[in-house]
Amino acid sequence: MIRPPLLAALLPLVAASIAPAAIAQGAAPGAMAPATAGSPAGLMAAPASAGPATGAALPPTTTGAGKAGFDRSRYRPAVLYLNVTKGKEASQEFIDLVLIPPQGEVVGRRVGIRLEDLRTQLRALYGSLARQDPLRNDDASTPARVLYRLLLEPVAPDLERLGITTLILVPDAGLQAVPFASLHDGRSSFGERYAFSLTPSISLMRRDSARSTTGNGQLALGASRFDGLAPLPLVPQEVDRIAALGPSERYLDQAFTPEVLINRAGDPSVRRVHVATHAEFLPGGPSRSKVYAGTGSMDLTRFASLRQRRAGDPLDLFVLSACRTALGDPDSELGFAGLALQAGSRSAIGTLWYVDDVATSAFFIEFYRHLQKGLPKAEALQATRRSFATGQVRLQGDQLIGSDGSPLLQNLTLQQQRRVETGLQHPFFWAGITLLGTPW
Repeated sequence: MIRPPLLAALLPLVAASIAPAAIAQGAAPGAMAPATAGSPAGLMAAPASAGPATGAALPPTTTGAGKAGFDRSRYRPAVLYLNVTKGKEASQEFIDLVLIPPQGEVVGRRVGIRLEDLRTQLRALYGSLARQDPLRNDDASTPARVLYRLLLEPVAPDLERLGITTLILVPDAGLQAVPFASLHDGRSSFGERYAFSLTPSISLMRRDSARSTTGNGQLALGASRFDGLAPLPLVPQEVDRIAALGPSERYLDQAFTPEVLINRAGDPSVRRVHVATHAEFLPGGPSRSKVYAGTGSMDLTRFASLRQRRAGDPLDLFVLSACRTALGDPDSELGFAGLALQAGSRSAIGTLWYVDDVATSAFFIEFYRHLQKGLPKAEALQATRRSFATGQVRLQGDQLIGSDGSPLLQNLTLQQQRRVETGLQHPFFWAGITLLGTPW
């Protein structure tokens, strides 16, 4: 099987791009040798141990107890295509899985399915997550187990054999709304076991290195009070705690205007943008969809100007910490976050369903802490999912405590405490937050 030419140009950038936070903070450098065009891989840089090279600085390996870090020697990304083939009859419907590893042969697997059965299982999974049903992961008939068998199990032995740690998932239309992180093999969830990002098409991913972004600043914006919409009282804490993690500009409520978002996000000194507010994505295109600033709403056509403003110097990450920002019109399943990618950001994060605002604020504060420690974006999300799924993020008095033992949120009201007092281990709280675009 022939590797797509665009992929051959994309994957070598992993060596120059992983763990930008560690690079920005002056972490100890490493090096990777460029891939040899005639080698069986022809795609990926060689391991750092291959000798000195001209690659970009990489994050250090940390091993001490209590020290979070990124072990570059184990980093093995791959691309997994999930293509739907529709026949004239149900017996002629298939999902073709194509795994493109960093080295070696491309792996292809075909699974016969009935697309209507798949859609039924997906609806059942969403319902189960929304109700926070008991997980029953030992029951092979649950939607999370059934969908895992259809979509991921055929290549699971290959992922383990090849030592893959990180995946770029490229699902066909109709599969982009699958909450992959919640799928389960009976031992662990996919989102705990693997770091991953999604993209509707490899051609939408930027092929320049993350290090080409000159800025190191962060823009944190949020709105907590609205006319006609429920307040988001934890947004000020979310914005403050994220802004406190590094060089940041902070704009809250009335200071968060549409003009501030577009103008400041368009400044090359800004590397990441975090927006905590209400948003809605409606059928009919970008002009029908909106994000709510502190002074009113803005439709999504405004985001298109960022690509021009950031020409040659794109944002590295655009986060929309809002309810249901990644779904909407069937013609654009990835909604807001997909538009953030179109606006020129290498990566974007959105949510697949309405998530409790206590859990959402805590999730993103925990995520940025992992990111700040030097983990690539997908690995930082994976670490955050694990922190939630294993109960490391927990309620203690009126505080939510993070995996490092320090508070994520404080002064929670009794009502807010009740919403999370039974724990945040259920995938409803963490499986819907999705990374789009480049995972490093």
